[in-house]
Amino acid sequence: MSSKQIVGAFFGIIAAILIIASVASIYRVEEGEEALVLTFGELTDRKDAGLYWHVPFIQSVKKQSLTEKYTLEYGYRTSSAATTSQGAVYNDVESEAIMITSDLNIVSVEAIYQVVVDDAAKFFYQVDDPFGTLQYAFETVLRRNVQNRTLDDALLNKKVIEDQVFPDFKKIIEQYNIGVRVEQVSIQNIDVPNSVKAAYEDVINAQNEELRKQDEAEKYYYQVVPQAEASAYKMIEDAEAQKAETIASAEGDVAVFNAIYEKYKLDPEITRTRLFIETIEKIMQNADDKYVIENSGDGTIKFLPIGGGDQ
Repeated sequence: MSSKQIVGAFFGIIAAILIIASVASIYRVEEGEEALVLTFGELTDRKDAGLYWHVPFIQSVKKQSLTEKYTLEYGYRTSSAATTSQGAVYNDVESEAIMITSDLNIVSVEAIYQVVVDDAAKFFYQVDDPFGTLQYAFETVLRRNVQNRTLDDALLNKKVIEDQVFPDFKKIIEQYNIGVRVEQVSIQNIDVPNSVKAAYEDVINAQNEELRKQDEAEKYYYQVVPQAEASAYKMIEDAEAQKAETIASAEGDVAVFNAIYEKYKLDPEITRTRLFIETIEKIMQNADDKYVIENSGDGTIKFLPIGGGDQ
């Protein structure tokens, strides 16, 4: 082969390489994507949907969807997706999931959150690890919320926690300015870890027993106290009535005594005789048999039945 042929073949190869490189340097940006053009590793251009070309060996292109939702898991990881024959398989990540409540109890929290990249340049170059940054920010907000709650509050108010974590998490990510938009936060599960569940159930049983005893005590109280109050009220009323009756009787006796005394002062002898006769009358009214016995002074006793009995 002559030197001209060698040179021609060389340039032919170069031309073929350039043509192939040029064709390979054509790229398409799909709808909902953004492409970053890097020249010697530096960002020099941004492209939206369309067909473009970049300088081979000098420029490179990085594409990023601006519509894809990334679902990130917290407190667990899906190790095997669900299929038609079996369900998904999950692995717990206790270092993330375990949290302390305000009353110093332990809970396990599992959650997911969804984000969308809305600025490819910031997403790639604002921080070294955008997804790691998202995870740390989400953990900060979630732990702060749970740590401000009691155990019962955390277990019973999953939806409330979601509604409070979402705006706080979204605000932090906006402040970070990493080109990501938070779309959704969902608390999957809040429960007591298996390692302490038995102890927790013992506490719940003790609390339930305490409430039952309190209910029984209140029931007994509301049964006994009204009866005791009613009995006390009746005793007071009876005593007041007896008091009034005794006072009235005493006042009546005093009035009778005063009336007799006034008569006695006028004529003591007649009053004494009348009182003697009235007293004898009261005594004799209750006697069944009545007799008159008289000592005549001559040694004989006169006996006269005057009524009652068979006489």
